[in-house]
Amino acid sequence: MSPTLPALAGAALPAPWGVFEVLLLVTFVAHVLVVNVALGGTLLACCTPGPRRGAAGALAGRLPTAVAITVNLGVPPLLFASVLYGQYLYTAAILSARTWVSFFLLVMVAYGLLYRFQSRFQAAGATLFSGLAAVLLLGASLVMTNIATLSIRPEAWNVATATPTGGFLNLADPTFFPRWLHFVLASLAMAGLFLALIKSRAAGRGDGDAREAMRLGLAWFTRATLVQLAVGTWFLLTLPGAVRHLFLAGNIPATVILVVGVLLAIMALVHGFRGRPGRAALYAVAAVCFMVVVRDLVRRMSLAPFFLPESLPVNAQYGPFFMFLASFLAVAASAVWLVAAHRRAGKE
Repeated sequence: MSPTLPALAGAALPAPWGVFEVLLLVTFVAHVLVVNVALGGTLLACCTPGPRRGAAGALAGRLPTAVAITVNLGVPPLLFASVLYGQYLYTAAILSARTWVSFFLLVMVAYGLLYRFQSRFQAAGATLFSGLAAVLLLGASLVMTNIATLSIRPEAWNVATATPTGGFLNLADPTFFPRWLHFVLASLAMAGLFLALIKSRAAGRGDGDAREAMRLGLAWFTRATLVQLAVGTWFLLTLPGAVRHLFLAGNIPATVILVVGVLLAIMALVHGFRGRPGRAALYAVAAVCFMVVVRDLVRRMSLAPFFLPESLPVNAQYGPFFMFLASFLAVAASAVWLVAAHRRAGKE
């Protein structure tokens, strides 16, 4: 199989590729922040037995909602990635079709288990529900890692075609496990920070249980982030030589983006150690934004020998594009209003 795929006949972008690139990055940041809470929160709920079940209770009511929002926010970046990298993305999905299709089943069953856990988190055996949900979500994350690595390594496709059942797993890719661990650790860190944030106001009023939950969340955030920095270094070193060189001063903008992302993560760590979840969250979200750009640069650099999105033809159609933006803003405004109305109803 040729790693260079020809453009579809007659296919053209309705706007310059950079527009879709920005939309891809912005929507993916929103998606990854919520998926971190969903996966990491489920893992934390499994790891807070005994007297610390209060932390699990704080997360339990939010986990099904987090999974639902994760799924919905995953659609826009998938669509924008399909516009720019569709031929490579869907080739990877076809080569590992069985595992790709299983992703949806894993998420749906985990969603149901988390609903069950929500109403029974204090009951005996409730950890079984969160534990099973965590295993399923971890499996789903492995499926996505498989697609992500296979879609940017066309040279592995010839090996994949030797698996006619459509169940190819790209485990031989040296970036597979460090990429996956980097994501899982980020989820633990951000879920811990989320727990600290939702308990910070009550902790400030002197609530002892809330203060304990906040400390627990910050402990998960700081420790997971420290390990994540080490795993991130491992991930960087496993990248193909040409890509790794670009981040190590071979391409100044790429190097600056990576360094700024790391520095922001360190600043988040500093505030986490000082017990300031609000400031830690600001730096952590900023770090995620830069690391999402780094992730996109890895994809672009890995595919550069075969394909660049700026090579796609453009047939400008700004009418539908502005209709999309107007619809997007209207839906966003409606979502904000719905959340505000729900919170007001809860207080009443």
